[in-house]
Amino acid sequence: MDADERFYSPIPAWSRWLLLALILAAFARLLWTLDARNLWWDESLTLQRAEESLGPLLRGRLLLRDGVTTQATTDQHPFLYFLLTGGLIRLAGTSEFVLRWVSVAASALMVPTAWAFARGLARRETVPSATPLWAAGLAAISPFFLWYGQEARPYMLWAWLALLSTYLLWRGLEGASADWRWLIGYAVTLPLFLASHYFALFLLPVHMALVLVRVARRRPGAALLAALIVGGLGLLAAFYGYASVMGQAGAGSNFASIRLKILLPDLLNAFSLGLSVDISRVWPLDLFMGALALAGTVWGVRSRASLRAGGWLLPASALIPVIALYLINLIQPLYMNARHMSLVSGFFLLLVAAGLGWLWQRWRWLGGLAGALVIAGMLYSTVNYYTQPQYGKPDYAGMGAELRRQIQPGDLVLLNSPLLWRIFHYYLPIDAVEASAAAGMDTAWRGVPLLNADWPANEAALQDYRDQYRRIWVARSGVNSFLDPEDRVPAWIQGNLFPIREDEFFNPTSVLQLDLYLPGPPIRDDLPADLAHRLEDVVFGDLIRLNGYEVGRPLTPESVTPITLYWTPVQPVERRYKYLLRLEQVNADGSTQVLATTEREPYNGFLPTSWWTPGPYILEYSDLPVPPDLPADANLRLTLQIYDLETGEKLPVTQAEGAQVAEDGDTVVLPYP
Repeated sequence: MDADERFYSPIPAWSRWLLLALILAAFARLLWTLDARNLWWDESLTLQRAEESLGPLLRGRLLLRDGVTTQATTDQHPFLYFLLTGGLIRLAGTSEFVLRWVSVAASALMVPTAWAFARGLARRETVPSATPLWAAGLAAISPFFLWYGQEARPYMLWAWLALLSTYLLWRGLEGASADWRWLIGYAVTLPLFLASHYFALFLLPVHMALVLVRVARRRPGAALLAALIVGGLGLLAAFYGYASVMGQAGAGSNFASIRLKILLPDLLNAFSLGLSVDISRVWPLDLFMGALALAGTVWGVRSRASLRAGGWLLPASALIPVIALYLINLIQPLYMNARHMSLVSGFFLLLVAAGLGWLWQRWRWLGGLAGALVIAGMLYSTVNYYTQPQYGKPDYAGMGAELRRQIQPGDLVLLNSPLLWRIFHYYLPIDAVEASAAAGMDTAWRGVPLLNADWPANEAALQDYRDQYRRIWVARSGVNSFLDPEDRVPAWIQGNLFPIREDEFFNPTSVLQLDLYLPGPPIRDDLPADLAHRLEDVVFGDLIRLNGYEVGRPLTPESVTPITLYWTPVQPVERRYKYLLRLEQVNADGSTQVLATTEREPYNGFLPTSWWTPGPYILEYSDLPVPPDLPADANLRLTLQIYDLETGEKLPVTQAEGAQVAEDGDTVVLPYP
């Protein structure tokens, strides 16, 4: 049987079923909990770019907003991934599931592509015969493919197009004569690859070499022309990438120079066990998988015949892009993370599969043992990915849910930093804030620090915000703080506003915090002239007087109802007290039903009663989670109690002019408008 007959020989039925099972397993793994993790900042850039109209999307325009000004910048990636995602979100919406779908598809397609490539190489005897199923299995359980297959970023599309384009070119040139069906596929795929990743040009020397090696003997002129066309496309991509990205002011500042002793272990660990492991603990297994890849390389180049059959192709495809990156790095740093070199990940796994195939073919027991060790390591990393918090995503949704519940009319939301405005808009109720502002509810959002503004301008803006708004929320993420490297904004806020609430949310890499401030201490010399519910003389335990209250309206149906209380200490208060505020419905038979409850120290302990002294009025911005669907004719009332924080002992109502006292003597009953 000659080489062509071996190449097209039938595939055993059991092998087809096993391949199908691996594809479905990989797909199911990618779909599981796909939308359970929040987006992180990079993914919000994908959404932002995908939402643009066609022209700006193709050009890579990204807009930064601070609520006052807009600044345009240029993305560092070509357009293909964002074009695909843009079409998808226009059909199916902008959920996390939809945004990550292109990555899911690319990651799942790595399984059949790796299998097909390995099968072709095996039938040319440049990899062992067991390699195809090992390759499909490793692609199906790769932690690297899982991590970025569940992320709305183009890294898995790069990996798949790199493998697919190389395979199509190899198939088109592999026979005794060129097969134009495969070459047409390559001609379509190569521009897509170049339109997805500027680093694609690092793989083009391999493609050019493949053309020259396969065609030069038969048609040297055609081989040279084809190689020049491929190289020309790469030069065009390189020129366009440099002009559109590196031509910006400050471009390249986010890249760092990298040494081989850092670069190689980083890539080896990422493509072996992924990001969900501690490299200091698993490096022996990384080295073991590197040794398997080296064994696969040796098998491919073991003789002149295997070299002529294409045994050089996989090692060249895995190494040349890394060498190119390192050499360019000596002039202009380009490296940030292993994900940016994902284009070589498929070739590396094929080499590992070839090493396992060689052990399996030579010593079945040793190959099985080595395969079990590799699979165990990958599954360990996968379990970490799903279960270990440090490999999770920031809890922007939790922050948004809390802000949506607690925000009130008259509040300002500060987003620190405006570079993250799109992810803040995705999870926080910014649309509701803008709608309420349009309805005249004096609510707004701003990004801080302001874009294109010096510190005096930012300080003046912060002072204006303090004078204008009733309460100020600060949503802060530590990601991309280079707009304010000296943390002047947080320092100003801490020094000039009065904190009344601090909430931290999970973020595996940085701070994620939602804080609430007042413009100043909540102390007044008099009561508002238009106070809706002024009380004559309601006193608890001869210590604390309730002078009046106001009931506002919620900002959104999900938000709390504002309740403003006005206190006066009758005498110095030495202990810490909490208040219990309830909304009750009085039924026709006289029974009551509690509809909403708020129980806390004044300002959550930021202004405890043990600090109170007689004199000024103390303003308490409180709230109640009132159900939005109350009947219009419901008979409602407020009740209020005060009790000792430590002992739980209630303060009796010692005076109650202008208010009703319940039978227990500890509860004041107030009208609810």
